Parts: sequence; C-alpha cells; structure tokens
Amino acid sequence: MPFEILTLNDTTWQIGATVTKKAEAEEVATQMLSESGVTGVRIVLDHTLISKSIDQLEDEDIIFEKLKEVGQEKVFINDIDKAPDCSVAGDLLLTDSRKAINKLFRRYLDKNNITAMEALHNSKELKRVQDADALVPSAIAKVAKLQADPEVSNATKRRDTLFEFVATITEKARKAEETNLPKIVGTDLDLAIVAIDELSETDNFDYLLNITITKALIDVRDWWGKLVQSIDYAESTTDQRGINALDRFIADILSNNSVIQDLLGDQADLGSAIITMLDLSAGSLKVGNVEEMQNGSIEQTKAKLNLLLSQGALQESQRVLTDRVSQQIAGSAALSKTGEEGERERFTTIIERLIVKDEIKGGAEIAQAIIERQTRIINKGGLNGLKEAVITLINQLNSPARKTAFLLSLSKSQKGVEQLSEYIQEQIDLLFLRSESLNSCVAKDLPPNQKMQQVTASFYQIEQSDIELDKKQQILEKMDELLLSYIEASKIMEKINSTQRPMHLRALMLVGMCQAEMLPKGKASEIPRNILKERMQDPDFNNQLVSQIDDPAEKDRVINRFQAQLKRAKMAS
Repeated sequence: MPFEILTLNDTTWQIGATVTKKAEAEEVATQMLSESGVTGVRIVLDHTLISKSIDQLEDEDIIFEKLKEVGQEKVFINDIDKAPDCSVAGDLLLTDSRKAINKLFRRYLDKNNITAMEALHNSKELKRVQDADALVPSAIAKVAKLQADPEVSNATKRRDTLFEFVATITEKARKAEETNLPKIVGTDLDLAIVAIDELSETDNFDYLLNITITKALIDVRDWWGKLVQSIDYAESTTDQRGINALDRFIADILSNNSVIQDLLGDQADLGSAIITMLDLSAGSLKVGNVEEMQNGSIEQTKAKLNLLLSQGALQESQRVLTDRVSQQIAGSAALSKTGEEGERERFTTIIERLIVKDEIKGGAEIAQAIIERQTRIINKGGLNGLKEAVITLINQLNSPARKTAFLLSLSKSQKGVEQLSEYIQEQIDLLFLRSESLNSCVAKDLPPNQKMQQVTASFYQIEQSDIELDKKQQILEKMDELLLSYIEASKIMEKINSTQRPMHLRALMLVGMCQAEMLPKGKASEIPRNILKERMQDPDFNNQLVSQIDDPAEKDRVINRFQAQLKRAKMAS
C-alpha cells in the first residue's frame, strides 16, 4: 500500500515522496526533515489524497507527523506584571488568561505560526509546547510568583496547582479530539454548530466548538491565512455563538505583529498608525467596495474585518487592538516626524478617537497611557507633571461627559489609585460641586438640549461610579440643582409651551424633555413631567393633540409616536 510523504516548506504542505512500506516511509520522512527549508513532515496513505486535498486532511488521516523548531535561536518566554488568578483548569481558556498566555509565549507562538486558542485546544500542540525548552515550567514559575500568597515563603503550592491545570486541559483536549465532531472545512459552519449542539452538554458547547475550529485552522501554517479563513467563517455564520468563538481566534491572530503590519500598511508615522488602528477597531476605516477586491487580499480582508468590527461582532478582537494602541501611546516613540507641533496634532486626533461622548475606549489602561504621553509632551515628570497633564487633558475635552469619563477611568488606573486619587476627586468637585451654573460646565454656544444631555450623561457616570457614597450623593444633588436652575433661568418650558407652536409639537417636545437621556430623575425632570401630566388629565387630550393636523393618517402617526415616547419616559398609562 503506497504512502505519501508530505513536507512543510515555509507555510505550505506538499508531496515530497512516495514509498510502499511504512517503516521506510518514516525513515525517509525523518531524512527529509533534516533538509534545508523543510520544517515538518507527515505520512498519509496514498488513497487518502484521492478523496481529499492536502489542506483538508484531518488528524485521523495522518499516520506520522514530526515538526522541527523554526530557526536556530532558543525561544524564551516574556515577562508579565500581572496574571488572572485561575481557580480551575478551565480558567486557562478565558480571555484574561489567554491575554497573559499570548504575552508570555509570544515568541514561541510567532515562530510556530500558532495562536493561543489553537495551542490550548489541540493536545499535540499542548504536548509540543510542554517539550519545548522548558517554556511551560518557566512560565508557570513566573505566574506562580505573581499569584503566591505573600505570607508564604515560596510559590511551590501555586506552581503545582498550575501544572495540574495544564495536565487537565491537555487530557481534556485529547478526549475531545476523539469525539466525532463535525468538520467545517469545505462545509457550512452553522450546520456544524447544529451538530455540536446535539453532541454537547450545556456546559461544554463552547469548548467543543473551539476544538472544531482549531481542527480547521491548525494546518493553516501562516498567520495571514488563519485570519482570512477565520473572517470567512465569521461572515458565513448566522449563529452568535459561532461569531463569539471566532472572535476569540481572530483576537489571538491580531496579537501577531506581522498581521497588524499587513493590515496597517505603510503609514506616515506612529501617530498615523495608531489612528488607523483606532478607526479599524471602531469599524470606521474608509475602505473600498469589497466585491471589487481580490479574494484573500490584504485590502479585502481588511474591509471584511472592518465591517465585522463596525457591527460590534468582534468585541474581544476590538480590545486586542485597543490594548495595542495603549502600549504605543504609553511608549516613548514619537507620534510624528514633524516636531512638537506635529506631536500635539497627532495626539489631539488620537484623543478625539479615544474619548467619545461619555466613554473612554480601553478604560483605565488607555487613560493612564494618555497621561504618560501627555507628561512627555509637556516635558514634566513626577507628581506635579502628572497633575499638570491631567489639567491639560481636561481642558482639551469639550464636554463634561468626556471629562468625567476620562477622570473616572483614570481613577481606576495604577497611577490613579497610587498617586492621583485625591487630585482626581478634586477635579470632579471642580466640575460640578463648585460650579455656579450649568453654563460653567458646558460650552456656552451649545443648544439647550445638548447642554442638558451632556450634564445628564455625566450624572449617570457619577451615579454608577465607585465614588464614596456620601460624596456621590452630594455631587448628584448639585448636578440636579444645576439642571433645575438652568431650566428656570432659560425659560425653556415657556418657550416650549408657546401658543404660537402647534399643540402636537409642544406635546412632543415636552415628552422629549422627560426622556432619561435628557434629564435624570430628580427635581429638574419633575418640571416637564408635571406640565405634561396636567395636560394629559384633560379627557379630550388626544383630540387636542392632533387638532391642527388635517391628514387622518398623519394624526394616527403623531398619536402613536407620542405614546411611544411616553412609554420610553415611563409615563404611559
């Protein structure tokens, strides 16, 4: 019976030789592995390649396999400063754990063209990394030291536990691979998901789906090919569980530097690269017509990824891109090649991308990175430099909601906790507690509705924050007072209720004032609510509402719209 020997050259498997005896095949395969340019060998039966292509081979088709390390230099693990405290073996597969694994094993993963997801869900790869240059013991020792009880003199107990976890997930992967899982190469992912549903119990569906996707990607031995394939699968599935699973794989692929470089292309400077990365993470990158692009090309893949990110489908992948941005901002490399003015311009554009409306993308890590970059721009160090950087940034942000988002995120960062806690609270007090009017909190040229919306957005941020309870209540009461005083001083209600305005417009504007995004529950929101309640007590209110509308169909639309707005304002009868 003929045997085919396959060789891995660069990232492509190809037929290298044909022999008739298995023992001879293994000998020839081992010899071929020593040849220059060959990084792996496999043996399969000749007839297998009649029904399948090389790229469609499954684990059960491979009789013999051996891979050698890429390159000659020894691979080391990277340092980390934090790692999630896993309580059970399965925690190693969670997002924060994989983030740590991606960092620890970055060199190994890059050299072997494999993602953390694949390594964690394939028993052969798990065994392979455990045999590689004591990487796993070194990584476990580092993590154990970070997680060990400070009252205990060494981390031996934690180290033993982590070794047990690795053994557990290796055995779990081996058993799962023996399960008759569906194949997704050349077929439909949604059909595979249905089959996994029937095979799995409630608590292991995600794991079996990860195993299935790993089987499809493991033989794609280059990073770009993995990205293209994963995105194609993500495009084809209509099941959110499939999207979530593929998000984990794509996130790990985006941890590879070469993939990011290909996606970004040539950039004028670091600042431009960061801005492009932020636009991609938000799904707002300007791309051409996907249909006109070459299949599998960088342009098409980037456009497809951009669309998935714009739909909010790849949240973990989005975080990976944001984390990379955080590292670049916190670094010392110049954002621009045109000096201090260019540096400030690039940084301002980045801030506009990062702090949007009432949130800061990337949270505490981004907030700290921004502060670190700002201290270099103003060229001041130490605590005074940090404080000046905070003030400078606050002055750049043009709404209380953006200022609040930045300050609250910064308060959760390491520097915020250790060095800036009191100062951050002081700045929040200055924003609201010490404000004499609402106009001192917002841009004076804004329309009234936007002024109230911005302060209201800040209200909810403060309400949901970790600020000490008494202080929080004090701030919230002051913000309600500012809104109340503004409504009274600006005579907004009188303007809305002008008899020169048609009744249905007055009613719709009033109910708009009662929406949660306009005014929070409190003294200020009671003013429009009380006016509206009084009007609605009239038995003939609905007729009055549409009395100035002639078209019957339009009357119905106005009444339905008004009722829907009442329901949103939680005022529906």
